[in-house]
Amino acid sequence: MKILYIITQADGGGAQNYTLALAKHFNGAIAAGHRAGSDSASNEAGKLFIDAQRAGLKTFELKHLKRRIDPWQDVLAVWEIRELIKTYEPDIVHLNSSKAGILGSFAAMGLKKKTVFTAHGFIFNETLPWSIKSLYLSLEKTASSFRDFIITVSDADRSSALEYNLIAPEKIQIVHNGIGPIDFFTADEARGALNLSPVPLPLPLGEGRGEGFKGKLTFGTVASFYKTKGLDVLLQAIAVLGKETRDKCQFVIIGDGPERRELELRIMNYELGNNVTLLGKISEAGRYLKAFDCLIMPSRKEGFPYALLEAIQAGLPIIATNVGGIPEALGNAGILIDPENPQALTEAIVKIADDQEKRSVLSRLARERASLFTEEKMFAETEEVYKLLIKKYEPILK
Repeated sequence: MKILYIITQADGGGAQNYTLALAKHFNGAIAAGHRAGSDSASNEAGKLFIDAQRAGLKTFELKHLKRRIDPWQDVLAVWEIRELIKTYEPDIVHLNSSKAGILGSFAAMGLKKKTVFTAHGFIFNETLPWSIKSLYLSLEKTASSFRDFIITVSDADRSSALEYNLIAPEKIQIVHNGIGPIDFFTADEARGALNLSPVPLPLPLGEGRGEGFKGKLTFGTVASFYKTKGLDVLLQAIAVLGKETRDKCQFVIIGDGPERRELELRIMNYELGNNVTLLGKISEAGRYLKAFDCLIMPSRKEGFPYALLEAIQAGLPIIATNVGGIPEALGNAGILIDPENPQALTEAIVKIADDQEKRSVLSRLARERASLFTEEKMFAETEEVYKLLIKKYEPILK
């Protein structure tokens, strides 16, 4: 069976991790836009291609497929994707991310290829002006009429799709993201590698870093620097923390992206240079999670985030917003708060910082929950979707 996986960007985000994992397991090919030097602000642009090629997978660069809306480029991208499908002749076209999901669905029209779209969080569920929300909803409805199946990574997305009549109920299924065992660094190894050692290390704010910290609780965040990740809300919450809590805590953020300069200015304006460290992109960031005493995920929108699953496997106490698939993944193993609510986030930080017993309980609950979200389960459930589409029930060739 030939499967062609298409995604908008080839960087190192969660949807890309999902695409790579499936492509490796089912020996598929990957097509994407946004190589290094594109309009992506991430210094990991092209990482998906590199990782796929190292795994021996075929890759195709779609030069017209861009994250931003550009009518002329979008039309060319539809043509480009259509030509690739005709040339590669896959049995299944598996689309990922909103832009590739819409354009790829149009491109596959009439080609008699089974088309699957995985929704990693529908864009029309974001906080947007109604006119823009309506446009995206209309595009998704039209694109869905050309799809054979939709996979959602959360029940929240499945419910949303059915509420808006995107597709028939028998053509949509939840498949939660899953991860394999992570070879974590120990807390001491990770803290040392991240310069969070007991000895203060002066690091200039101009590079997005504050001064080193000594013997403090470490609250960490791993995220691409997009507005949807709510990092501005996190900084607002830190800014109003009382002195006692600020003195015993440090906050570190792993990631990069187009909002970096905005975040640096907020750190400066809130005078958080000695409290917040922007560490930039780090390869295999999940391995460093035990450097943290708590993970904070202040997102405005999420699908079923890999960073959260990694933190659960690491046994971290977690503070996260009640959006997308987060409550399904987290269960009772963390503190859920409303998005766009810096005061609630401040209170949750204080609760975690002041209660060692609560940290211990949440840590145990997270470790217990990790077994629910494995790669094996994700692969098996996805394979059932593929089998359903091709109506053959022999094992899929890998």
